[in-house]
Amino acid sequence: MSSKKTGSKSSNGKSLVSEFRAKVAHMKNWKPNTPPSNRDRLELYALHKQAVASDASDDKAGASSSSPAERAKFNAWSTKRGLSQSQAMVAYILEADRQIIVYGNAPSITPTNSPDRSSHHNNSSESLSGASASVLLTPRGLAAIPLLCAAASESRPAYLARLESTGTAAANTTSSSSSDGSSSNSSGWWMRQEPLCGDPGTVFALPETLILNIAAIVERFSLYAQTPSCHRTLKTLGLSPAVMQSFLWPLHNVLLVVWMLVIFLSTLTGSAILTIKTMLFGSKRTGVTLENIFLQEIKPCQHGTVTLCEPHQVMAVRLLGLVLYPLRFVCGFSEGTMRKIPLGHQTELFVGSGIYVLASLILWWYWFFCLPSFAIGAIVLALNVGWCFSLIELANIY
Repeated sequence: MSSKKTGSKSSNGKSLVSEFRAKVAHMKNWKPNTPPSNRDRLELYALHKQAVASDASDDKAGASSSSPAERAKFNAWSTKRGLSQSQAMVAYILEADRQIIVYGNAPSITPTNSPDRSSHHNNSSESLSGASASVLLTPRGLAAIPLLCAAASESRPAYLARLESTGTAAANTTSSSSSDGSSSNSSGWWMRQEPLCGDPGTVFALPETLILNIAAIVERFSLYAQTPSCHRTLKTLGLSPAVMQSFLWPLHNVLLVVWMLVIFLSTLTGSAILTIKTMLFGSKRTGVTLENIFLQEIKPCQHGTVTLCEPHQVMAVRLLGLVLYPLRFVCGFSEGTMRKIPLGHQTELFVGSGIYVLASLILWWYWFFCLPSFAIGAIVLALNVGWCFSLIELANIY
């Protein structure tokens, strides 16, 4: 009996590896109908890296000396720490299928040689259904945290240069298309973003939608400073568009940090609700196991908060990591307690999940009162600090 089980387990492992390799080859040749977002590209990269090379190293010095793009890749890979290579392969296959559905195939491509998606359930139906629910149900914003950290590290000169290039490109597009001028601000970075933790228009997406709308208004003001009419007005006052944009630069970075805060809170809320449902109604009813909630939600959430405190991050991001320390503690404490209980694996998962939910409920006042107060205070501080950078730009001090 044991030899048969071992043989079937090894065959399942081989079939998973072959399916993973086929999916990787398919994604390399895949031509989507619409380009995937950077966060989705980063998610596939991180899962592939975890499946091939396992956990990321602790070489923080090397990561801090690399480019922002490389740091974003390394941080995304670090968020998958703790996933086994087989689990990362399963998650990669499911994420690849999700992106194919979301972004479609180019009209000239007929996916006749794509791997059979029904074979996913031949390896382990329970683990795959759990991973699928985890990938699709709970907030996927954690995959975008490394990208947002890299965006928050943008210096003031780089911010001004980006706004100038964006405004120039928008002006050229407007003049070539002979539009009424409404599209001059449509190419801004914030205007292209969308909620990550819920479907647009739903209640779960409201916090993110509010942040994105505020940030889009700030970006419109920054781009408006480059329009001819505003430029002439500023010139009569002896000012340049960069002075006004420098005033808004700290607010731009703080709004990025607040967005990350909302992502972590949404992940905490979503994973806690999913955990309660699974504990009460079982994994067959919810379609996800407690083990997959830990692997796909709780542990990445903990690793994400650790990433925020790394030395190469900017001060605002590191402060966010500091105020999110209770979240890091809740995730680590529930997992650590689970490992110390000398009971069966399922009992350990049930107890650890109960501790996670209980600790999250005890700290409800911190999540929904203290952290929003921190966000509001950071925005007010950014508005006050903005005058300093306006004076620096006015005095031509870099």
